[in-house]
Amino acid sequence: MAPSETVRGEDWYGREIGPERFEDVAFIDCDFTEIATGGTVFERCEFRGVTFNASVHEVSRFDNCVFTSSSLFDATFRHCKLTGSRFVDTGLRPLTIDGGVWSWVLMSNADLRGVRFDGVDLEEADLGGARLEKASFRGAKLVRATLSDAQLAGADFVGADLSGVDLAGLDWRKTRIDSALALQIAHSLGATIEP
Repeated sequence: MAPSETVRGEDWYGREIGPERFEDVAFIDCDFTEIATGGTVFERCEFRGVTFNASVHEVSRFDNCVFTSSSLFDATFRHCKLTGSRFVDTGLRPLTIDGGVWSWVLMSNADLRGVRFDGVDLEEADLGGARLEKASFRGAKLVRATLSDAQLAGADFVGADLSGVDLAGLDWRKTRIDSALALQIAHSLGATIEP
């Protein structure tokens, strides 16, 4: 669906945005550095060449949005919802995520090294081919997520729910897992677990 409105080249540096709603808006080459959103809703919006550096978002929503050639350097998302959003050629680190729902998010081939997704809902998220070295998913919900070809060395999956994930095709060396996930991985590899 084509955007109904285009915002081009705007400088919103340091702006504070409350419970406003933006639907079907294309933001192109805008500076959102250090903006703060609280309860703001962006629905089906496009962000092309937008700088979100050092921005802070609290209880805001980015539903079914597309981030292309943008930068989220040092951005913070606290209890935000990004259901169905896509990140394409977009800088995502360092990034601070505190809870929230990132289900059906497309971050394939993204560089997410060291990013913490602890307790985040990532159901059916696409992390295929992503760089997840030293990323943390403690207590995260990764049900039916795609992790194929992701680089997991040093990642932490303790307490994470990976139900429905293809575990057999992943390289688990140097990752941190708990006993429940170890059993799941063993089953996926065809091992018979003796009581």
